[in-house]
Amino acid sequence: MALSSSSLIHLTDSRAALDGILSDNFRIKYCRERIWWGMKSMTLHVPMVSFCDIPLSQIKDHLSRYGSYGIGLTREWAVKKGLNPVLYVQRRSNLAHSYEHAITHYEQDDADDDDAIAAFNRIADIARYTKNYEEILERKGESYGMYRFSDEREWRYVPEIGSSCEMYYAEKDITEETLITASESVKDYRLDFDADDIKYIIIASEDELPSFLDSLRDLRRFSSREVERITARVLTAEQIKSDF
Repeated sequence: MALSSSSLIHLTDSRAALDGILSDNFRIKYCRERIWWGMKSMTLHVPMVSFCDIPLSQIKDHLSRYGSYGIGLTREWAVKKGLNPVLYVQRRSNLAHSYEHAITHYEQDDADDDDAIAAFNRIADIARYTKNYEEILERKGESYGMYRFSDEREWRYVPEIGSSCEMYYAEKDITEETLITASESVKDYRLDFDADDIKYIIIASEDELPSFLDSLRDLRRFSSREVERITARVLTAEQIKSDF
């Protein structure tokens, strides 16, 4: 059995969020990420869209944790759009210590020329694609104990460094005003896809299927033939939990 899937899955916890994705593509949002390097940590707010590279046969726990609605898109689409697998770092590894020294060096460097700033941005960019191999899982203000993040096999889409939005915000710089400004800076960003890029769609239960299909037809984004193809690719979380 393959360890990777032929598609990347984005999960969400509401039908409204799934309908929004199908209607208007993926919106970019700032997500809070805490990364440990040795005994020190850095907390960033990174603009991104996240996916997981997990076969359907192994996604049951992920559904319970992240939601019973989702969309699976082809790996070819992901490569074309510039997504990249997350770099998982063990906090006490040599790599973690090397990155800590590099980022500390550039933070303390007083040079303000364009080359120095560009070098710092490139090093900082690595953090936008980094997650600890294993750490305490915190979601919505609650702690769930030690969790192995590498099991998620995450891929991310993050806007280019040269984009008009901020590439990241350090936690110390975040204020309510900053969060508003950050949200405004990415409100027009979209990670788009076509009907042919969709491998499958996940909804919570079979009872939702009629209303979901009505919503899909009402979008007017897809042709009637595309709607037929998408309809044939709809799965339910109930089905996955019981049959896979």
